[in-house]
Amino acid sequence: MDKGRIRLDDLRKEVPFSVPEDYFDNLPQIIQSRIPAEPVRKPVVSWSWQRASAMVAAMALVLMLVWVTVPERQGSLGKEPLSGISNATIINYLEDEDISYYDLSEHKVVQKAFDTDSTVLYYLDGLDDDILRQQIQETTSGNEII
Repeated sequence: MDKGRIRLDDLRKEVPFSVPEDYFDNLPQIIQSRIPAEPVRKPVVSWSWQRASAMVAAMALVLMLVWVTVPERQGSLGKEPLSGISNATIINYLEDEDISYYDLSEHKVVQKAFDTDSTVLYYLDGLDDDILRQQIQETTSGNEII
């Protein structure tokens, strides 16, 4: 043999393992003898009235804590929450809170509501012409009035 090289021709051609006589014929009986006749059952935990009452008390405590700690949720206000309030009530509220029409006109929500001419005309319909002229004069303060 060369150094470190193994040649297949130089190896012995013997099977190094031996099997006892009739091993595979007796193997099923050997396996069957090792399996217990009845399966081993684990003991079932028995319930007593003390365990049952403790479980009910614990569940009641958890439900009570959830009931107390979860805040109430307000339902939906609907599509138009102010539809049931009259215009006079809203005007009285604005006067009580000292909120002027000019303060309201600075909010983007109000400005967006008056984007179309038809909305503006709807709100101006029925107002006295003299009041409108007076408001225009006060806001323009010296500019030419049409």
